[in-house]
Amino acid sequence: MKKKIFILGIGSLTGHKIALQCKNDFDISGSYNLRNPELDFVTSYKLDILNSKNLENLLIEYDPDYIINSCALNNVDYCESHLEEANNVNSKFVENISKISESLDSKLIHLSSDSVFDGNKQTSYSETDVPNPINIYGNSKLLGENFALTNPNNLVIRASVLYGWLPPNLSNKSSSSMKPLNFVFWLINKLNSNEEVNIIEDEISSPIIVDDFANSIIYLLKRNYSGIYHSAPNICINRYEFSKKIAEELELNSNLIKPTSNKKLGRNVKTGINKCLDSSKIQTLTKFKFLTVNESLSLLKKQFLIN
Repeated sequence: MKKKIFILGIGSLTGHKIALQCKNDFDISGSYNLRNPELDFVTSYKLDILNSKNLENLLIEYDPDYIINSCALNNVDYCESHLEEANNVNSKFVENISKISESLDSKLIHLSSDSVFDGNKQTSYSETDVPNPINIYGNSKLLGENFALTNPNNLVIRASVLYGWLPPNLSNKSSSSMKPLNFVFWLINKLNSNEEVNIIEDEISSPIIVDDFANSIIYLLKRNYSGIYHSAPNICINRYEFSKKIAEELELNSNLIKPTSNKKLGRNVKTGINKCLDSSKIQTLTKFKFLTVNESLSLLKKQFLIN
């Protein structure tokens, strides 16, 4: 009998990709808020994750072996002006789901962010670096991590900038915090419309294609790893340069991409310069191999051309 996975946020970029990539190995079910994935091999439930009783009843009925939490308010600027909502979704909900998973003897896989760090380090952040969030989003994500790790069997996986392709029924809907689905999807749509875009060059990160991120999650899950892991390819690049690479790979007009800064964009939220993650731990300990940037962008191009 197949083991069972319940994906919270199965209509999200990551949740949708995880479902696709593990459908042959697991029995899959999940919940969504605004985006119904409409996958014929998945039983999906529209659910308010903050309704504790409904959430608990649903999970008790399904009794999963694994619970993957891909739910989050991840619009940094939105979180800064919506403190209570950010804490409810990114931390208090994780506290609740951690308790439920433990009562069901289910393993919780919680997805987190580079924003738990202050962004001031000169090199990439490793799992041994001490978190020091500087905005509401980062603080709420760190609290969520702490709640998830109250059970040492649970797994927390951090990523930096996440991107990838999604079908129109999902990509045409903004998140509950009014954020476009992912940076690269937004960029490609703008360039395809021949629109000029201003991209920051004062922030570096380790962008990862969602296919690779999902693969790393499933890889760690199947091998029963626990604790904290960074999921990131061997790259540290600013948004502007990465955007130019995307445009070149997809044969779009890179001249439409103009460099700017967070200050010039008028952002009111503190955000660190360095969002790069060191993934030596997963690569050394588990032998997981990430795609190169060229392999990732080639895959992205193929997905956009096919679909």
